[in-house]
Amino acid sequence: MPVTCSLHALMAVVGGALRRVTSALVLRWLLFTAIFSLAAVPPLDPDLWWHLANGRLIITTGSIPHVDLYSFSAADHTWVMHEWLTDLSMYLLYQAGGLPLLVALFAGVVAASAVCLYLLLRRSNLHPTLSAVLTLIGTLAGSTAWGARPQLLNMLLTGVLVVGLGYYQRGRLSAFLLPPFILLWANLHSGFLVGIIIAALFLLGEWFDAYRFPATGMPARRRKLFGWAIVAATLLAVVNPSGIQTLLFPLGTLTSPLIQNNIQEWASPDFHSMAGLMFEAILFLLLAGLATGKVRARTHEWLWAFALLYLALASQRNVPLFVIGGAPLAARCAQALFATFQSILPTVVRRPAAQAALRWTPIPFSGPMVAVGALNLALLVVAVAVMLTYRALPNLRSADEAAAIASVFPVQATNALQAVGKPVRIFNYYDYGGYLLWRLYPQGSRIFIDGRVEVYGSALFSRYLRVSYLAEGWPSVIAEADPDAIVLPSGHPLVGLLQQDRAWQLFSHDHVATVFTRVGFAP
Repeated sequence: MPVTCSLHALMAVVGGALRRVTSALVLRWLLFTAIFSLAAVPPLDPDLWWHLANGRLIITTGSIPHVDLYSFSAADHTWVMHEWLTDLSMYLLYQAGGLPLLVALFAGVVAASAVCLYLLLRRSNLHPTLSAVLTLIGTLAGSTAWGARPQLLNMLLTGVLVVGLGYYQRGRLSAFLLPPFILLWANLHSGFLVGIIIAALFLLGEWFDAYRFPATGMPARRRKLFGWAIVAATLLAVVNPSGIQTLLFPLGTLTSPLIQNNIQEWASPDFHSMAGLMFEAILFLLLAGLATGKVRARTHEWLWAFALLYLALASQRNVPLFVIGGAPLAARCAQALFATFQSILPTVVRRPAAQAALRWTPIPFSGPMVAVGALNLALLVVAVAVMLTYRALPNLRSADEAAAIASVFPVQATNALQAVGKPVRIFNYYDYGGYLLWRLYPQGSRIFIDGRVEVYGSALFSRYLRVSYLAEGWPSVIAEADPDAIVLPSGHPLVGLLQQDRAWQLFSHDHVATVFTRVGFAP
C-alpha cells in the first residue's frame, strides 16, 4: 500500500509538471536556446587576448597598472584599466575551462539579455508570440557585439537595470539597491555611465509624470529616495582602481572622430548587414507605431528610447543598449500597430475566429493534457538537442576553436618570434596586437599598437594609420619606430614593398601573416 501511494504521488507530480509544458513554454525555450546557439561564436575578437593578458598581469603582479606595459610606442602612457574585474574574471575562467568555457559563458550573457528583453516586452502586455519575434529581431540587431568580450556585460546589466526600475516603479524594490549595482558595474566596465543616465532619465520622467498626472504618478517620497540613490551610486562609482578617471574615460572614446571613423564597431550601423537590417526593422516599427497616434507611454520610456537611439546611431556597439532601453516603447508601438491592423481589416477578417488565428493561440487538443505536455516536452528536447549539436557545440570544441584562431591570427608568426629567445620590438597590424602581446609579453617583447586605442592616443593612432593605408610619409613612421620586426597580414600591400626593401628580410610567412626582420637582427 505505501509503495502504491508513493507511485500515485509521483505520477501526480509528473503529470502536473507535464501539464505546464505548454506551447508557449516550448516557444520561449526554443527562442532562448536558438539565441544561445547563435551567440556561441568562435573566439575571434582581436581584443579578447589583451583582456586575458590583463587578467594574467593582475594575477602575476598582484596589482593593477596605471601606465602601459605592453607596447614600446606608448610606454608609460596613462592606462585606465576600466574593465579590470571583468578581465580578471575572464582569465580565471580561462584557467578553469579554457576558451570553450568563455565562449559558452558569453553566449549565456546574450541569452540572459534576451530574457530581459522578452520580460520588458511582455510587461507592456504585448502578445507572447509577438514578444518572441521582437526579442529575436532585437537580439540579432545587436549581434555585431557578440563574442567573448566585456562589453556584452553592458547589455545584460542594462537589461537587469531596466527590468529592476519597472519593479521599483511598482513599489517592489528598494531604491538603495542601485548604488551597489552601479558599484559592481563600474568595476566591470566603463559602460556603467549608461546605467546612471538611464536611472536619471527614469527619475526625470517620473517627476514629469507626477506633475502632469498627480493621481497616477510615483509618490514624492519614492522619487526623492531614488534621487538620493542616484547620487550615492555616482559617488560609489569612483570606488575603483582608477577613481574618477573611470567616469571621464567613456567621454573620451565617445567624442573621438578618429576612433569612430577608423574602428568598425565604433562606426555608425551598417544598414546593409543583417544586424543593420534588424535595427532598421525596429526603427520602422517605432515610426509606424507612433504614426498611428495610439501610443501611450510613460515619459521615461520616451526618454530612454530616444537617448539610446542617439547613441546607437552614433556607434553600432550601442545598438544592444537601445534595443533594451527602447523595448517598452517598441512594445507599445507594436500593440498600437496590431490594434490598427485589426480595425482596418475587412469585416470577414474581423470575425472572432479570424482574429483568434491572427493572435496565434496554441492549437487545442482534445486528448489528455498530460499527453499533450509529454509531446511538447519531447519536441522541445529534440529541437534543443539539434540546435546545440549543430550550432553551439562545434564552436565549443577546443580543436575547432584552435583551427578558427589559426585562420585569423598570426599563430605561426608568433611561434617563430617566440623561438627568437629574446625581446623583440614589433611593428604590427592593429588586429594582431592583442594576440601578439598575449603570447609574447611574458618574454619581454613589445608591440606597436593593439585594441586599447585610448592608451595610444590620436597622434600615435594616426601614425599607425599612415602605414596601414600607405599614406604619404609612411616610411618615416617605421623609421622613427625603429622596430626589430614587422608583422602584417600576408595580403597587405606593404608586404610586397618590404620584399623589395633591402633593409628588411623575410623571417616567416604563411597564408595568414608575414614577418619581416631588420637585416642584421640576429635570432
